[in-house]
Amino acid sequence: MLDKELSSLKLAELHLPPIAATRMSPPPELPSAPADAYKASDASRSLWVIVDPNGKVLRFDVSSSWQSRLPVAEFGQALMMTYLDAVRIAATVERQARRDRREDPEPVSFQSWSSMPDMDTWLAQIREEQSTIGRQLREACENADRVSHEVTALRSPYGLVTLQIRNGALVGLTANTAAISQAGVGQLQQDLWEVFGDAGLTSDRGTAPVSPPRRRSRAQEDPEEDLWKGLGAQ
Repeated sequence: MLDKELSSLKLAELHLPPIAATRMSPPPELPSAPADAYKASDASRSLWVIVDPNGKVLRFDVSSSWQSRLPVAEFGQALMMTYLDAVRIAATVERQARRDRREDPEPVSFQSWSSMPDMDTWLAQIREEQSTIGRQLREACENADRVSHEVTALRSPYGLVTLQIRNGALVGLTANTAAISQAGVGQLQQDLWEVFGDAGLTSDRGTAPVSPPRRRSRAQEDPEEDLWKGLGAQ
């Protein structure tokens, strides 16, 4: 009897609110071998960051139609994540390459075996290596004590983005969406290149994009030039 009553009961229906879709980029694909440059893109394929093996920026590429695929409000986050992906790709591939080189055994020849030092020389070399390692550890501890937790804000020349830098690393990025929405692609790429360069995050092998020169501010204009302009208008 109880079983029939339980079977006739209707379980409560759960109506969960819909979850908004989030723009997620797939994990970056790692190259199979070390390279001179590493490239990462955002999920919308609107911007690309290319870095050298040390993670320094070589170039920024922004699609001419990026605003049709990437909301302006998401540009700052997309740029930050794309930059971090490029740096992560370079660091991962280069670290694996160094590990592979260390694990690759060198062939042993009679010449290399016969040229090995005697016991006293070998012990002296070991003591020297230990001394070097100790000195490096002491320097590392001293450098750790000098690490600053202060964050420096660097504003780009056109005012499109502001970088937050701590100990030479990018820890944050904010974008002026109103200004970015009105900026041309060349101006945007130039602005990014200059502010990342000011932060020490660009490579010496990188090439600055070509863009129209920035307009001088009123403070930089020559008052005598304004005077001649006024006389010419009379």
